Amino acid sequence: MFDIYKEMWKRRKMIHSLSLQEIKREYAGTLLGFIWGLINPLMRITVFWFVFSIGARAGGPVDGAPFIAWLAIGMVAWFLINDCFRLTQKSFRSKRSIIKNTPFPIAILPAVQIVFSYYIHIVLLLVIFAITSISLGYFSIYNLQIIYYDFAAVMLLLGIGSVTAPLVAVSKDIGRFLDTILVFLFWMTPILWSIDNLGFLENIIKLNPFHYIVQGYRDSFFYEIGFWEQPVYTLYYWFIVLIFFLLGNYLHKRLKPIFLDTL
Repeated sequence: MFDIYKEMWKRRKMIHSLSLQEIKREYAGTLLGFIWGLINPLMRITVFWFVFSIGARAGGPVDGAPFIAWLAIGMVAWFLINDCFRLTQKSFRSKRSIIKNTPFPIAILPAVQIVFSYYIHIVLLLVIFAITSISLGYFSIYNLQIIYYDFAAVMLLLGIGSVTAPLVAVSKDIGRFLDTILVFLFWMTPILWSIDNLGFLENIIKLNPFHYIVQGYRDSFFYEIGFWEQPVYTLYYWFIVLIFFLLGNYLHKRLKPIFLDTL
C-alpha cells in the first residue's frame, strides 16, 4: 500500500546525499553561496512588512503579537510549503535525463527536493527564531512544537509531491495549473492576514491544511497553544495527509509506464 514510501525510507541515505548535491548545485558559482537562501526570504518578509505596516498602515499587533514577528513566523512556514510544493511537482520532469538514461529509483525524487528545501528552511528558521526571541525577550517550551509542525509539514508535502510529480511528468499543463493554484493558496492561507472575525468563513479557511502549519507556527511562538489542545483539527489534518499518501502511491504505480514514455 505504501511501496514508494518504503522505497524512500530504504534509500534515505541516498536522499540525504542527493539533497546536499542539490544545495551545492543551486549555489555553485555565487559569491555568497548558501547565504542567498537567507537574503531572498528576508527581503520578501521586509517588503511585505513595509507594504502592510507602513504603506497600508495595517500593521498593528495581531492578538497581542507584534505584526512584524507575526508576519515573519508565518512567512517562514510558507516558504517551506512554497518551495517543497513547487520543487516536488517538477521533480520527475526536471530529472528526466537521469530517469531516461540510468536505472534510477525515481520514487525518491520528491523526497530529495523536500530534504533540500528543509535544510535551507532550518537555517532561516533559526535566524528568525533568534531574532524573535531576542525582540520579544522570552523563550517558551511551546517553541519546541516547531519540531512537530515541521514533521507534519514534511509529511503533507511528501504526500502532495507524490501526487503531483507523476501528474506533471505526464502533462506540462498540469504543472502550469499547479503554479496558479499555489499563488491562490498563498493568498487564501492566513499569512498576511488574520482569520479573526471571519465568522463561518473561518471554518472554511481551516479546511486548507496549510493553515494548520502556519497557525501552528504562530501558536508555538506567540500563543502557547499545544496541538493536542485541538484534537479534531489535528485528526483532520492527518487524515488529509493519509489521503495524499494513498493517492500518491496509486498514481505513481498507475502512471509510471506513461510518464517514462512521455519524459
